[in-house]
Amino acid sequence: MSEETSANQPTEEELQAYLGQLREADVAQVVVQAYQVLGTGAEVKLGRADARLLIDAMDAFVVTLDGRAPGELVEQMRAGVRQLQTAQVEAERDGAQEQGAGRPGGEQDDRGAPPSTGGPSAPQAQPPTPSPASEPPQTKRLWVPGQ
Repeated sequence: MSEETSANQPTEEELQAYLGQLREADVAQVVVQAYQVLGTGAEVKLGRADARLLIDAMDAFVVTLDGRAPGELVEQMRAGVRQLQTAQVEAERDGAQEQGAGRPGGEQDDRGAPPSTGGPSAPQAQPPTPSPASEPPQTKRLWVPGQ
């Protein structure tokens, strides 16, 4: 092992001191720290499918702590999960709209239907009209008999 590598590694005494601190730490606080790490990861990944796994793991911590930790702490954690769930859904919706806007003919799925925007009464945004120079010829977008 080089000196540089060993300089970055904790000594045996430091490891023992750290383990002693962990043994004496309040279990709920250790879970809260893990919850916070998951929350940071979820925030960074908002809009991506893997953010959902992190948010679900946070929710599992909340379920596990319910009845074992102070109610106020559990409620704060539960509120954090709800905020991230809402932010994730909005980020996914925004990503789908951006992706849909890049499709020929505006926002449509593979069947040609506009994506769901949260309910039948939700107003539909008009897709931007592409300039004629940037629009591909009709024959590249649609199958037209004889062309």
